[in-house]
Amino acid sequence: MEKKDVGDLISIYLVLFLTLAASGTLFVFIINWEDRFFGIKLDGLPAGLYLFSKVVVAALLVYLFVKNENKRILWSILSIVFFAFVFILPVFTNQRNLHSDLGWMIFWIKLVIMIIIPVILLLMYVIMSRTKQGGVT
Repeated sequence: MEKKDVGDLISIYLVLFLTLAASGTLFVFIINWEDRFFGIKLDGLPAGLYLFSKVVVAALLVYLFVKNENKRILWSILSIVFFAFVFILPVFTNQRNLHSDLGWMIFWIKLVIMIIIPVILLLMYVIMSRTKQGGVT
């Protein structure tokens, strides 16, 4: 059995978060083609295309993370961009459930978790790659 480092363990969490984002969006895609894009309500075919594209991007990131581990820094950056795009958009949306204190707290906790984990992972990969290049093992 191969020894896993902390970066591998955090990568597992990132793959899990990406899988949850893809499956949640896929669920919405299957049930009801409706979403918001910068405060504009999409429904019908535009919403279906938008939802499907989010599922494909998240699934592609999961595939690339698992299949091509030597480019983890690039996949981490793309994951940060994906989560920032997906979870910053609700800020522009006028939703009643986010106006309560509990709604905003849950939204910000989710946002922080989904953005901070890839950022921590990226920092760890950068630090680990620099120490390997510097001769420290």
